[in-house]
Amino acid sequence: MTFLRRDHRIRGHSRVRWAAVAVILIAVPTLATGCKTASQVRWATYDPAVQQQIDSAAAQKDCATLADLHQKAHATSKAHEKATGVPNDALISYIETAQQAAGCTT
Repeated sequence: MTFLRRDHRIRGHSRVRWAAVAVILIAVPTLATGCKTASQVRWATYDPAVQQQIDSAAAQKDCATLADLHQKAHATSKAHEKATGVPNDALISYIETAQQAAGCTT
């Protein structure tokens, strides 16, 4: 990354530069892969049964239930974000990954 070269160094900006590098190193893999794992979803902001419903539907290859959960996650994302500060983006990605694993066509 060219902005880390010493000959382009701006005094006093070393901490800012390293903070930017840290953010990039964390954000790029997440953006590239999406939120596809259960650990990336903030489950504490959802009803405890939500993850179980998704995982059960995926295991049973119940594409209709997964499609319904996907639609509900999209429909409630703004309200969920307003209530918790977190949109349903990670949950939606998790459901999409479950749909793929179940062989569902979306």
